[in-house]
Amino acid sequence: MDNKIKFVEFPVIETDRLKLRLITKKDSRDLFSILSSEEVMEYYGAYPMRDISQAEVLIEKFKTSFEMSNGVRWGIEIKGTNKIIGTCGFHNWNKKHYRAEIGYELNDGFWRQGYGEEAVLAAIKYGFNEMNLVRIEAVVYPENIASENMLKKMCFVYEGLLRKYAFFRDKYQDLNMFSIVK
Repeated sequence: MDNKIKFVEFPVIETDRLKLRLITKKDSRDLFSILSSEEVMEYYGAYPMRDISQAEVLIEKFKTSFEMSNGVRWGIEIKGTNKIIGTCGFHNWNKKHYRAEIGYELNDGFWRQGYGEEAVLAAIKYGFNEMNLVRIEAVVYPENIASENMLKKMCFVYEGLLRKYAFFRDKYQDLNMFSIVK
């Protein structure tokens, strides 16, 4: 298998209700609105944003990661609205081992409506078919039952507890490892 994939242009994915697209500076206010919420950020691994400039920096980070072929992060837009309600995508892309970690978050006003699952399923399909991934991982706070249930519904398998796996919010955090394989 050859996995020397290099992104050429940003992929846009459409589902029944959603458009997964490039996040640009014009999305700064929407992204800030999402990531300044304590409810959203509780399990994100960071404190809520306090200033829109933090959203602008994150958008630039997503852009650089894509340009370096290290990952891809889509803005999740309800078709026709031209506003993002969340993001999803891949980071920690290990091309040698054909795996990447998926991450996602939604504005809490759009929780429990199936948007997260719809976006993540589209990203998974892209990862397996276009990025040549064989394994997609997700690490989740053990307390984030909603995220764990969504992953299980999409056939992710719980692999175990990663003790003190990350240093988030000024302390070491345990995370649960889930994966899905092609």
